[in-house]
Amino acid sequence: MLKALQKLLPYLINLGVMNGILYLIRRKLRSNRVINLAGIKNPIYLRPGTSDGGVFGQIFIQHEYQINLSFEPKVIIDGGANIGLFSVYFKNKYPAATIIAIEPDEENFEMLQKNVAGYSDIHLKKAGLWSRNSQTRMVDKYNLGKWGMVIEEVPDTGGNKEEFNTLTIDNLLEEFNIEYIDLLKLDIETAEKQLFTENFATWLPRVKVIIIELHDWMQAGCSKPFFEAINQTFDTYSFGQKGENTIIVNRDLVYKQ
Repeated sequence: MLKALQKLLPYLINLGVMNGILYLIRRKLRSNRVINLAGIKNPIYLRPGTSDGGVFGQIFIQHEYQINLSFEPKVIIDGGANIGLFSVYFKNKYPAATIIAIEPDEENFEMLQKNVAGYSDIHLKKAGLWSRNSQTRMVDKYNLGKWGMVIEEVPDTGGNKEEFNTLTIDNLLEEFNIEYIDLLKLDIETAEKQLFTENFATWLPRVKVIIIELHDWMQAGCSKPFFEAINQTFDTYSFGQKGENTIIVNRDLVYKQ
């Protein structure tokens, strides 16, 4: 009984008593589609019976991205945007911020478009983040469904509709004329291993704060190149953990600008 109440309480606190109970009932029945939250400008759209409910709970119920920045972010990159809930959360928290959301999966991208349609200055890119421009495809390599689709490099066969080009962070800096990335969120399902293995020296020094989910539980060794790149690039930084997310603050930029 106590465990059930502990699970229920965050939903009642964040959604209100009636809305919290209704949300959980609808989630059980797999009928949640549209959610209206206090403090969130527009409705949030979910796909019933998918991992969307879990992502919603992480962000809006468990508040795993609730961090206190010592500055007002102007540029936020949402790498691995999924259906856009991180972008929605931070756009409501920092309305003046420019957000660039990157998501490679077709069905997730359609929901991303729907969830951010009512907001200005959120730019969407249907692509995967990688260390270089490459031809890739999405695969459910670990049988995790839409929550755990990973990018896999493939030979350029020309015209295969399931394949797509990757973007680098340097590409984004150039396209959007970005001097500094105030907040870089990465939940890219093992692709962090590739992203921090090579070609990071030009963009990583320009990042102030990183929030990243590392996926060693999916592929061994994902965190090693990340921490090697951080230690190689940042003279001084702060390290923290919140839920599944590792938080790195580049003190050289945040406290010296």
